[in-house]
Amino acid sequence: MMRGLMLAVVCLLIGAAPAEVPLGKFQTWFGSSRIATDFVSDGVKVHVEALPCPAQPIGESTCGFEGFNNQAAITVTNPRSASLTVTTDPQGSYARIAVVRFSRNDARPGVIIESQSGGSGGNLTAQVLIPEEDGYRAVDVGQQHGSVLEGELADFPTDVSGDGIIDLKLEDGAFDSAFGCNACTPRPPRLFAVKDGEVVDESRDLALRPVFAKEMARLAPICLSKVSDRNGACAAYVADAARAGRFNEAWTAMLKHYQRDQQWGQPCSVPVAAQVNGRCPRGGRETFPDALRAFLIRTGYLPQPTSASDRASSKS
Repeated sequence: MMRGLMLAVVCLLIGAAPAEVPLGKFQTWFGSSRIATDFVSDGVKVHVEALPCPAQPIGESTCGFEGFNNQAAITVTNPRSASLTVTTDPQGSYARIAVVRFSRNDARPGVIIESQSGGSGGNLTAQVLIPEEDGYRAVDVGQQHGSVLEGELADFPTDVSGDGIIDLKLEDGAFDSAFGCNACTPRPPRLFAVKDGEVVDESRDLALRPVFAKEMARLAPICLSKVSDRNGACAAYVADAARAGRFNEAWTAMLKHYQRDQQWGQPCSVPVAAQVNGRCPRGGRETFPDALRAFLIRTGYLPQPTSASDRASSKS
């Protein structure tokens, strides 16, 4: 009995060994737990702990009224390179971390860090720690592309395009409530990959067209129906079709089925000075197809018109 007690004391003094986690499996850390997290994956050690309160005067979501910090410091250590410490988004409510091999040719693994803000849209920020010769380099996913990202990366991200590099699938937050209520508006996928040390938006890659075709098949029964508030689904359906190389087909089908009396997200075409008490007069709103085409051009799903004839055809 005494020997068992002594072993227990020794274990407490030494501390439990970090958990071994499979490569690609995300681990979730909640600031509300107030407990530091340690794990090891593919030889990489990850330590996560809350920043102290107050860590900064602006942006903290919990220090002021709950006494703990949702913003974490994450330290990544690899025996063959220098360690790196990064911080999560101060607006995040929790963090998810996974060790991955971005490419099958990578000599060392990298790390993905999500800062999940939650909310009805599932807003997030994400950063990747890319292995370099003497350490890691942190890059924000989506920031360089001006992207608003939503959703959540799935465990064990895979190479969907077949080029030997894993594809990180998130959702396009630009569609959040754009043409209907939040729950009525699906988000088309956004796919990213780490290539040559940089984060690349691969959503236009022809090899990924099946991803968008699958989304089209999922949304078609909603858009091409008589259900109420379906225009948000129609917007995502047509956007997916543009990525899948099937835009004309989907656009023609959408024109026959969209909800004509739904006005959410359709801007007023009447100048502000001519509006009545700040409201768009009856009949003064753009049609859903006009508003959707302009939105798809603005968000990069359709090319910008380059000539007068292109601009005219874009309204047809």
